[in-house]
Amino acid sequence: MSLTLTLVIALLIVLIILMSVALMLYHLTRQDLQALSGRLNALDTAKASPPRNSDTVRRERAAAFDKLVMLEASLNGQERDQLTVEELDLFEDARRIIKSCNAELKRTKDWMGLPFDLEWAEVKERVPHSGGLYRLAVEAAMKKGEEFT
Repeated sequence: MSLTLTLVIALLIVLIILMSVALMLYHLTRQDLQALSGRLNALDTAKASPPRNSDTVRRERAAAFDKLVMLEASLNGQERDQLTVEELDLFEDARRIIKSCNAELKRTKDWMGLPFDLEWAEVKERVPHSGGLYRLAVEAAMKKGEEFT
């Protein structure tokens, strides 16, 4: 009788230890899942920023276009065969901003087309001197096998 009682007590102790280990693992897993869920929610809220007002987007695009016009005006009357690094950076930044603003306007269905909204190719036609020098710089970089950004 004492052997069976000892065996029952030992089994109860083992069962209690197993239950406590299972509860600890459950608790730790639940904490990890809650932390992961919190991080995913933070990423979702960061991505889901509200769309900007179309006037704000158009102002940003106009400011970038103004920089291109000022570059074109500074190049008029000068016989140059290439742009400086700063001018290339300015042209590339303006191109990136104009293209992203156009994409945002199209995505939010605020694109009005000509004469209010110009595609990048139409903008580039309005700055022929700097656009041509930019094109030459891109072609030269491609011939060298470099990536032009």
